[in-house]
Amino acid sequence: MIEAPPSPGTGKRWRLRGWPLAGVAFGLITLLLNTLAHHYPVLVEQWYSRGLFLWIRRIFDATTGQLPFPAFYLFWLAVVVFWVQVYRLRPAPATRFQAFRYWMGHLTGFSGVVFGLFFWLWGFHYARQPFQVQMGWELRPLDSVTLWRELESETKILDSLRNKLAGTDSTALNAARFVSAHAEDTVRHAVEKWLAEAGFPIDGRVRGRLLPPAGILFKFGASGIYWPFVGEGNIDAGLHPLRQMPAMAHEMSHGYGFSDEGVCNFIAYAALADHPDTWMAYCARLDYWTTLAHACRKSDVQRFDLQFVPTLWPGIIADQNAIREQHRRYRELAPQLRYQVYDSYLKAQGIASGMLNYNEVLMLVRAWREGR
Repeated sequence: MIEAPPSPGTGKRWRLRGWPLAGVAFGLITLLLNTLAHHYPVLVEQWYSRGLFLWIRRIFDATTGQLPFPAFYLFWLAVVVFWVQVYRLRPAPATRFQAFRYWMGHLTGFSGVVFGLFFWLWGFHYARQPFQVQMGWELRPLDSVTLWRELESETKILDSLRNKLAGTDSTALNAARFVSAHAEDTVRHAVEKWLAEAGFPIDGRVRGRLLPPAGILFKFGASGIYWPFVGEGNIDAGLHPLRQMPAMAHEMSHGYGFSDEGVCNFIAYAALADHPDTWMAYCARLDYWTTLAHACRKSDVQRFDLQFVPTLWPGIIADQNAIREQHRRYRELAPQLRYQVYDSYLKAQGIASGMLNYNEVLMLVRAWREGR
């Protein structure tokens, strides 16, 4: 903050209070630590991911996790209140330059605090030991033959699951018939069960909440988000019900300490694909099947469009069309800019594949099945 003590003969003279400078220092020190952390993944795994973060997780679960509404809004309310106070407490500027110093001082201090908190509350997970290394897996790209074999196998299972849900009905599934009121708890239990069996700590109770109004995240090119400042996962309220369960599992996986997008996609699939709840299993496999189908179509467009699609059960096509129609209602503000920004962000955090990281689920699933 800037105060303006009287200064004889010169009106008011301004100086910067300590907190903005402390905020900048906090951000810069955190940036340095994050850079160093990427060189010591074993230490990060031991002291942060399996150490400090577990305590952070417990604090969130005992506070924001108990709220009856998404804490995401509480964070932004706090931000608004902070800047209203900054505005109210501003001193009367003697010059425009002094006003500029005041606002820039608070803006840089605030940015430093937010940047630092992001990494201390969650972001250091980007530097932890790679998931596949901890699992003892070697990831290899899937060749065309393997991709198509996987697609055919998944399609058969998907047909079987859908038949259990709707029999011969080929219209889009009505989620109201299948979604449980306790879906969040069911998804969390499945994620925790898989992680525990894989040897990862599961302290805490990560929330996965629907975030209204519908389309608020779609505006920014996201269907879900894990917000480190409140420790909870959120999915857009406009997300089609067929996509909600795997999206919720994905965001919960972030909440249990995994930053890699492909890994979170994989955990969602591994936790739900064989779930005894047929709806959960179908949603998870349909989500994975969509990624697989895109990869196969990219490898051979004619084979996919002319030979594979005509063999699909009409019910699966109806479900895919229903998802697309639902999501078309929400227009993204700047898709190309969003892609470039997030791609650069992921690469800056050590994920070399950037946005393509989401598709690494295919290699992870393959490695998982080979190791079972």
